[in-house]
This record gives sequence, C-alpha cells and structure tokens, in this order.
Amino acid sequence: MERKKPQQQTLSIRISDGLRDFLERSKEVISSRHGESVSTSDVAKILLESAKDDRLDFRLEVAELQQSPTESLSAIRRKWEQKQDLSRAEWIFLSQYIAVACEELTENPDLPTADSFATLLDALLAVRALRVERGVVLDRFYLQNLGQEGTVFNERQLDPDVVPRVVGNLLQRLHASPRSPKPVFAGRCLFVALRDEDLPDMVALNRTLYPHMDTLFRLAARGHWIREHRPVRGARQTQTVVGEMPNLTSGGFRFLIAIDSENEPSILLRMTEKDLTYPLGPYPEVRELGTMLERLEPGQVWHGVHFHGYTSSQETPEEPVRFYFRRRRDGVTLGFSLEEWQSLKGLFSRALAIPAMQKLFEELSLVYGDL
Repeated sequence: MERKKPQQQTLSIRISDGLRDFLERSKEVISSRHGESVSTSDVAKILLESAKDDRLDFRLEVAELQQSPTESLSAIRRKWEQKQDLSRAEWIFLSQYIAVACEELTENPDLPTADSFATLLDALLAVRALRVERGVVLDRFYLQNLGQEGTVFNERQLDPDVVPRVVGNLLQRLHASPRSPKPVFAGRCLFVALRDEDLPDMVALNRTLYPHMDTLFRLAARGHWIREHRPVRGARQTQTVVGEMPNLTSGGFRFLIAIDSENEPSILLRMTEKDLTYPLGPYPEVRELGTMLERLEPGQVWHGVHFHGYTSSQETPEEPVRFYFRRRRDGVTLGFSLEEWQSLKGLFSRALAIPAMQKLFEELSLVYGDL
C-alpha cells in the first residue's frame, strides 16, 4: 500500500530588512551549490532545516528537550553526576523549571528557602559576569524583576555595578532574615541570562554554574513536579538508598515504615485508641502531612494539595480544642485531641531525625524537589 506524503504546511512571518538581505545573499550561495536557482522562501526553509539538524540554534534544542521533560531532566542529572558538561540548551531548559519553582505557590510557604534563593542569585551574578558585551537592556530586566523598578538608568548607559550592588543587598537581607520577602522572579532572571547573555563558551558556563548545581537541580525538580506532576525518575536510574527502617511508637501511635524498589516511603500509621491503621505515601503526601502537623495551630486552616486540615473553635473548659485533617483522595477525616496531635507531631519529628530517613529524603529531593 502506497504511503501518502506528509502535507506541507505554509508559514507566513514578518522579517526585518536586514534579515531579508541576509536571505538574498544566502540565495546566491545556495543556488550555486545546488546548481539551480531557489526562491527566498526556499532559502529560509533550508536554513531552518539545517539549524534543526546541525543544532545551530540552541533554542531549537530546548524545544526538543521540552517534548519529553521528565526524560530530559533525568538525562541532565546523569550528566551532572558523571561530571559531564551540559549544553546551553540544557541549562536554559533547567532554568525554565527553576522559574516555575520560584514563582508558583505550594502548600509550604517557606519553600523555596532563603538559602536556595541566595544560591540562585549567586548563579545569576556568575552568569552575568561571563558576558562578552555590556547588556543595558538585560540589566534593566534584572533590576525590574528583582524589585528595583525605581533605579535610575536609560537605554544607553547604566552603571555596570548597579546589578551586583542590588543583588548583594538582597543576599545580605536573605542571610540576615530568612523570613524576609523573597525575590520570586530570580529564577526568571537566570532563565533570561542563560538565553540572552552573550557568553564566551560552554566550558566557562559549566565551570561557573556547576558549584551551584545541587541547589539548581533541586529547584528544577520542584518546578517539574509542580508543572508536570511527575517525579524526575528515569528508566534504570533508581538505586537502593536505604534498607529497613525502625518502627516508632509514641502515645498510642505507631509508625511502620517501608521503602519500595523506587525508594518511595510507605508508612502505616497505627492508632491504638481508634483501632485504625492509616496508610501514607508516596513521598509528597508524607512530606505534606509532616509540614501540616508542624504548622497547623488552633484557629487555623491548612489548604494543601493532599490534605485539608482545621481545628475546632478556640479551646474552652467545656470544649477542648480538637484537630482534624482530611485526605483529599479518599475523603477520610480523622480527629485528634491536643495531646494526640502533639504525640503524632513528635512521632513525625522522630521519624525525620532517623539518619536513614534523612538520607532517603535527600535523594527524593532530587526526584521531587524540595516540597
């Protein structure tokens, strides 16, 4: 059976006079090479196909990486762990998810941490320091997105020390007061720097950014989880991180912790007084429950991805305060007295203090990012 040829698509775009002149000049070279005349549109088509095949434009490579984002991030992690240089397209692709991690809210308002933002700002300054030519327009973009709209400058002239000085002040503030407002658009700044700065070579870029890679990749994994709702876990990439975990008991509660072949924690929470066993997992659910236990106070409400938590009215002698949470995927609601809540919170704290659990969560932060 004869296969039908794929239908050609027509694309109309506006181009500058300079680009049109370039295409006209290229037409002469291409015509002589092929021994026949070609149109300007044919030249544009040939150059686009050549750019895709030869990867002359890193933006085309970014588009290819975006087609399979999880696999692309897994490949970047393997190259990082094997100390191989990343391409410029891979750095840009990574920074897109870093921007998502910084700008989109999740159930834990403390994340990303002040230390993560500080590392991100250090990386931005390091990339900017590599620039071959001054970039007034780029510096203006950085300042506007770092909350410095009032800085005096124009299109032609800007003190090159302004951006380092502004970033230095932000770094000082983040280190002095971790709960101070965070520069949420810092990830966007890094993305634009990697995409638009005139950089010398990839060796210099990799040497500059690799010291920050531990934080940068965790931010990217967080952005990937927020956007794609999948862990960064490639085929045959998982290795056993820990073995068996100890069981923990406190105030009528007992944790039975198991780890599966993909390093996912599974916890059975046994509640003696309620005669109930409650399963928890995977990692994002376990992580959120621990954060909710730590943060939910009388009179407050927790609106999370996996859990909805709340309390009864403020405690009175007649009606002691009670804590409740409902898991969204099954609708089951559990209620606890203040004493039970404190015991459950303490049990989680003990579990997170186990060295093997800390090692496991460190690995999972590269799979899901910081949650």
